[in-house]
Amino acid sequence: MEHIITFLPGQLPGEEVFGIEMTGITYPDSHYHIVRENSLIYCLEYVMEGTGVVQIGEEIYHPEKGDVYLLASGKYQDYRADPRHPWQKIWMNVRGTLCDTLVDGYGLRDVVLFKNCSIYPLFREFVQLCEKKEGSKTELAKRTSLLFHEILLNLAAHEAAGGSQEKPLPETAVHIRKYVDEHIYEKLTIRLLSEAASLSPSQLTRVFRRAYGQTPYEYILSRKVDTACLLLRNTGLTVKEIAYRLQFSDEHYFSNLFRQRTGSPPGKYKEGR
Repeated sequence: MEHIITFLPGQLPGEEVFGIEMTGITYPDSHYHIVRENSLIYCLEYVMEGTGVVQIGEEIYHPEKGDVYLLASGKYQDYRADPRHPWQKIWMNVRGTLCDTLVDGYGLRDVVLFKNCSIYPLFREFVQLCEKKEGSKTELAKRTSLLFHEILLNLAAHEAAGGSQEKPLPETAVHIRKYVDEHIYEKLTIRLLSEAASLSPSQLTRVFRRAYGQTPYEYILSRKVDTACLLLRNTGLTVKEIAYRLQFSDEHYFSNLFRQRTGSPPGKYKEGR
């Protein structure tokens, strides 16, 4: 669930310099997942509660309450809520030459995560300005662009003062997670994944748990349930057909697992779409 304020092309003047695509607040949703290939926007977000996972290229980060993350344009952007503690966040999606100049000028293009960066009031003011849309469009464009500049100025100062950027996760863990995501409709086993990683099952489990806080098996189940939710919402497939497509050997096992993880039987979940 989200509270979103959007701006149509041409709604604000000078958008080639600083344009707002949308801004708002995202409320906790365990199925929240956004992917952009070669994104044209800058995504700037402050985590108010909970946690999530952000992937830029092959690097993965875990923003949590009090953190800010910046996803620069021109890159693969992939971010999702933690299923157990989904985040609530306030954010803005912007673009334009001013964004390019400020991000590059402050040396922030390759900085993703800013830990414990207390600049929530600036995000809140930005959203409130866009929500009320008071005064002229020129004044709104000016005030929001200045707020964006102030936010980046604070991020740059935070980084210069030693604000810790989270270290990227081990390459093996990233590779295995990506493998699971790309083969979610296949039968996945720990032995298969350990062979793909050239590790023993116990070594793989240790590496993956250290990176993501869960075992590979738990991740496989969570991703299959997430995929089942999408299929139930957006297709006419039956529960039995979905269980078959996701390589569950037993429809009843799939239904029990789905209910345990979502709180609702798949049939009822499908009816409520």
